[in-house]
Amino acid sequence: MASKDKYAELADSIVDMVGGKDNISYFTHCVTRLRFNVKDKGLVKTDELESLPGVIGKQWSGDQLQVIIGQQVGEVYSTICDRSGLAREDAVDENLDANLTGNRDFSPRHIFDPFFDTLSGIFAPFIPAIVSCGLLQGVLHSIQTFGWISADSVEYNFFYTCANTAFYFMPILIAFSAGKRFKCNPYVAAALGAVLIHPTFVGMAGQSIQLFGIIPITFANYSSTVVPAILTVYVASWIERACRKVVPSMIDIIVTPFVTFLTAAIIGFSLLAPAGNFLGTFVAEGILWLYTSLGPVGGAICAAVYPFMLATGMQVAMSPITVQNLATLGYDFIYPCTAASNAAMAACALYIFFTAKNQNIKSIGSSTGVTALIGVTEPVFFGLIAKYRKAMIATMVGGAAGGVVMGMFTVQYLSFGFVPFGTLPLAMTETFPYYMIGVFLAMIVAVIMMRVLKFSDEG
Repeated sequence: MASKDKYAELADSIVDMVGGKDNISYFTHCVTRLRFNVKDKGLVKTDELESLPGVIGKQWSGDQLQVIIGQQVGEVYSTICDRSGLAREDAVDENLDANLTGNRDFSPRHIFDPFFDTLSGIFAPFIPAIVSCGLLQGVLHSIQTFGWISADSVEYNFFYTCANTAFYFMPILIAFSAGKRFKCNPYVAAALGAVLIHPTFVGMAGQSIQLFGIIPITFANYSSTVVPAILTVYVASWIERACRKVVPSMIDIIVTPFVTFLTAAIIGFSLLAPAGNFLGTFVAEGILWLYTSLGPVGGAICAAVYPFMLATGMQVAMSPITVQNLATLGYDFIYPCTAASNAAMAACALYIFFTAKNQNIKSIGSSTGVTALIGVTEPVFFGLIAKYRKAMIATMVGGAAGGVVMGMFTVQYLSFGFVPFGTLPLAMTETFPYYMIGVFLAMIVAVIMMRVLKFSDEG
């Protein structure tokens, strides 16, 4: 009853905004959306509907109005049915959009939209886990840098381990969410993600074996990676669908998961995970070459492409380069470029907070903007930047502007940390003034681009 009361006002408002009960010919829902087939689209108050607290957005698919609610859609749906007397229908597949919208736009402006939509759909459900662990990491690094806690203390080790959990086990989180996105068993998918970071296999990193004498497998540490888990689960989804077509229903619950898991694990370890890992390393080495060869231009390119590395988890491949820089030079020059990109993302998020009309988007803008300033950018990227093309452009341009400064003066950063401001003391070298100039320039240019592009959370 408490749940029904909680959503009563929202339910009544939504029904009113779609033209009332008499304007609804069919009503169902999917994983995140309420779906209304309406008789007269002219009666729908779309602007008022999208401004309702609790409504993330809306979308027309033919004559069907889709009201995006999020994870609470089931409770809101039940409340609407109970209060309005509308008939309950079975939930539909999220991919029903493909049948309703007709041809997808593959113009150059929108060709990457499906890619970022998929990434956002996979990451959005577990963003709170990343935010909580990321904030704890930022706070812990900051107080340790200021000398308020010893890195050898029991408290530091306890909280550091807690803070690292979501990132270390990210392949499992990604695999479970990808399983739902790709419409396969999410628990089998999670098991595939866990296999990638099983302690036995992690301990064999760098070693190679011949499975059955013919299948080569080279083990690596896939903790904190993104692409290997997504690719493995995607292949698993096709294997599962193929099994269901031929396996008798009587033994489907046993045979299909077994064949899916076994086959996907072999393909994942032998082909997909190494391919994703190689791609990340290749991009990282390319960025290093750009920076060292082109100076300011290289710095601009490094900062501009960083969001795409973040989108695929390839930023993990930069760690060996940072380690090498710290060992040979005593400082790293890649982190400042990352700081410029993170600062641009934070500026875009805060701009969205101040300008968005949708209250949910404003809330995401404020929370992810603050965490991005500390140095945790997965939430802001997958929550906002990947969702809005104009915000992506502003981030790239702003990051590039800051990257020019970082590359021009070879700005230094003294260790691994959280940029731009989470572990600010690590930037306090003789190049610190240029670090701050690069960071604030990235933020200013990003905001200017948001205004030039006339960003709106409504389109």
